[in-house]
Amino acid sequence: MNTQPKFVRPSGPSTRDHTRGWIYRELGVEPFIQCAGVRTIYGASNPSDEVIAAMTAAAEAFVDMDELAEAVGQRMAELTGTEWGVITAGTAAALALATAACIAGNNPELMLRLPDTSGLRNKVLIPSDQRFAYEQAIRLAGAEIVGIATTEELAEALDGTVAMLCLLGRMDAASALPLSSLLPFARAHSIPILVDAAGLSPENPDRWIKNGADLVVYAGGKYIRAPQSTAIVLGNERLCKAIWWNGAPHQAFGRSMKVGKEEVLGALVALDRWINFQSAKDERERWLPRLKRVDAYLSSLPGVKTELLSWAGSVTAIRLKVSWDTGAISLNAEDLRLALLQQRPRILIHDFWSTPTSIILDPVNLSDDEADIVGRTLAHALRNPESIAQPTADLRAEVDVSGSWRLEIQFLHGSATHHVSIQQNGVTIRGLHHTGSSSGGVSGVVHGRHIHFEAAHERVPIWLFYGFDGELAEDGSISGTVRLGGTANEHLGPVFKGQFGSADWRATIVNTTPDGSPEVRRQSQQPGGGSNEHSER
Repeated sequence: MNTQPKFVRPSGPSTRDHTRGWIYRELGVEPFIQCAGVRTIYGASNPSDEVIAAMTAAAEAFVDMDELAEAVGQRMAELTGTEWGVITAGTAAALALATAACIAGNNPELMLRLPDTSGLRNKVLIPSDQRFAYEQAIRLAGAEIVGIATTEELAEALDGTVAMLCLLGRMDAASALPLSSLLPFARAHSIPILVDAAGLSPENPDRWIKNGADLVVYAGGKYIRAPQSTAIVLGNERLCKAIWWNGAPHQAFGRSMKVGKEEVLGALVALDRWINFQSAKDERERWLPRLKRVDAYLSSLPGVKTELLSWAGSVTAIRLKVSWDTGAISLNAEDLRLALLQQRPRILIHDFWSTPTSIILDPVNLSDDEADIVGRTLAHALRNPESIAQPTADLRAEVDVSGSWRLEIQFLHGSATHHVSIQQNGVTIRGLHHTGSSSGGVSGVVHGRHIHFEAAHERVPIWLFYGFDGELAEDGSISGTVRLGGTANEHLGPVFKGQFGSADWRATIVNTTPDGSPEVRRQSQQPGGGSNEHSER
């Protein structure tokens, strides 16, 4: 019987190789070796030793949070050559609070109205080629987002109702409306410019503020290894202070976006470390050697090609692309990704930057030992693809589900009625899916009596995805589970496509036979693989 209390770190020789991640295993959650960069869904990055030490020290005493914000804001200004700085509860919170600051300032009557912005300057302009997935954070403060594609559209939109201009830093260089083109209009109308530079690198002097932006937001918990739930806002002193007053600990719009004293100090030290500490510079210099360690196991394999990639001006890290020739290696990248998560130790790779015959590896969260494990494991999989490949299922369709269907979806709370029209050709189905407010194309397959199809609703800035799996019952209905998600076009992959959980669904056919019963057609297999259709009541 194990009498050791929960959440006490194991010790002793027998546990030495298993102590990393032990606290997650106590809960039955198995950690993984992280090759997918700094995505929030996977914990982004771990705080540096300096950050952990600062947070531990901050937890030993109490301070007035307003006094702390004043001191930290001044120190951030010194570190970055800007007027001021503020720490927020993540980048999305920074977007919401910056919007609130630009709409309400620190006018108490306006602050307590938010998100009711009727009669106020409440529009936020975003270049159409810079629309991004986190705009909902801006709308939280009551803003209306307006896309602009040209300077003519920008000039027309500046009608006295605009509170802020927002840019996506990593898209600025390729945009039709970069910061330099917006700046004269913004200055002429006294409209602040906010730059979302979440995955980019802060520096001294800060290039965005130096080039005319009023505010810039950096993710704390990505590359700079601050507490994962923090963001760093730099820029105009008055706007930075308005951000602080609109947020916790104050009883205003952003009270729910609380940041603790430990996080504030941790983020400040992380910013200082990233810009000034040798340990951070040494850390960045180890990224390339780690990728080369992985590459050494793979580059000489028959049918395999490796390539170092750099996202100059986009993200901070370099990455390794591994691709293979299907003539030599019969392996699908998504099957590989799922198999790596099932083994021990688990290995996580990107999903949305993969193709069927290539993967991309990120070095930021790898240790040298983990890089060797990744290289050896991938080499084994590429030499032995049969160990990864999924067994071939019976691809025949026993039923034809062509027609118009009424879908009843039961969410975790609430329900909705959707409709889908399907055309089936052999095992393949195509069609159109309708919700209460949008429509999307349908693609999928029928295997036996099992139906799987995905509905993709193209929207700006996030597409909606519904992944339906179900079984045809004898009464002609279909029931099963639907995965719910949404993703920007640049991040199309199975993880974001299912990021909103799942729901139950049941479908009944709308088109009926003359006696009013559902019409369900079975596929009757014929010698030679052909099929004939016939109606079955």
